[in-house]
Amino acid sequence: MSVLRIADYAGCEAALKNPHLRQSLYDAGSLLMEDVLVNLHGDAHRARRQVEGQLFRRSFFRDIESNVLPKTLQAVLDTVDNSGAIDLKWLSYRLMLHLSLIFAGIDRVNGTETESEHLTALLARLGQAATLGQYQGSDKAQLEQDIRAAIEEFDLAYYQPSKRRRTEAMTRDGHGTDESQAGNEDILALLLANQSSLGLSDAAMLREVGFFYLASAHTSVHSITHGIHEIFDFVRAQGLTAEALLNNPLLLQRCAHESLRLHPSSPEAWRRAECATSLPDGRKLAKGDEVVIDLQSANRDRAVFGEDANAFDPNRDRKAGINPWGLSLGSGMHVCIGLNLVAGTVPRDPSTGDLSGHQWGSLTVIYRLLLAAGIARDPSQLPQKDPASARDTWLRYPVVFHETSNA
Repeated sequence: MSVLRIADYAGCEAALKNPHLRQSLYDAGSLLMEDVLVNLHGDAHRARRQVEGQLFRRSFFRDIESNVLPKTLQAVLDTVDNSGAIDLKWLSYRLMLHLSLIFAGIDRVNGTETESEHLTALLARLGQAATLGQYQGSDKAQLEQDIRAAIEEFDLAYYQPSKRRRTEAMTRDGHGTDESQAGNEDILALLLANQSSLGLSDAAMLREVGFFYLASAHTSVHSITHGIHEIFDFVRAQGLTAEALLNNPLLLQRCAHESLRLHPSSPEAWRRAECATSLPDGRKLAKGDEVVIDLQSANRDRAVFGEDANAFDPNRDRKAGINPWGLSLGSGMHVCIGLNLVAGTVPRDPSTGDLSGHQWGSLTVIYRLLLAAGIARDPSQLPQKDPASARDTWLRYPVVFHETSNA
């Protein structure tokens, strides 16, 4: 078996779209990631994605952007002492916690602040499964043990009661649990309604719901922290005020996209050849060969993004057919199922188009809400990167909130 690495944009995009290359990045995290959507291939992947895609409809996105996010962030800010520093990573986890519960279909037990703290910690513990392949610490065995304990706790305390309530509701309403039209408000309800047709075991359904619980929050925490960091630097370098950025929502959305380009949630995508195939540069792959797709390098390819590709520039020119976030949200069959929810849509002609119904994406909305709330770097504490991860992640990012007009 050989391992080939691709770093140019065109080669990486082609590899992501190659149907003979199977996802392998999360093999090390099989405790939770085995047979979840991102690891499925071929017909099984298409069938699962078709069912779960019913959740990602425009009315759902609109409700998240207009109602859920503003209310949730305000509720989080109401629980903190604004006179001192707050860890942006903690705040992001708490914010995304509620969204992840909505997506996955996990019900709160009592809705208390103590439960929020517990669920936030549980979310972080489950999220460790997705990054086991990049973990560089010396206590990996202990980490795996903690992931197993987190899965068991999630199963007994939250998943099983949530599953029971949905099953009872479906039976009570006369739908049963084998009709695709029986409920589409969250992933768990969709899977219960289609469990038979998808051939899902109870264990596989637990893993899938657990995956959505962490995936809908874990990567966004990474993106929120990087994005706010880049926005802080951009505003300072350009001599802008937060109010000026708030008054230019398209520029703010471009900031979100540019940060996604520079900071993909995973710096690499890994694929394994299911059969003999070839790469665009002519290199041949035998069955079982591994391909490392360097997303971090591809997204900074000067031939695509210009000589200043390593710099944060939300106003950079974009070539036709190239997404402003690069390959950070994937391509091909494994393009992020929540792409539009996260990034929104890119207006074709922002100078003439009507933006009244424009979908901004959750990241842009979150940045707008945080800026309107007066977020700023804590001048007394420096942010710190995580030295134990091969990924470009923040360990802590202290921020403060100043009074604003809440523009």
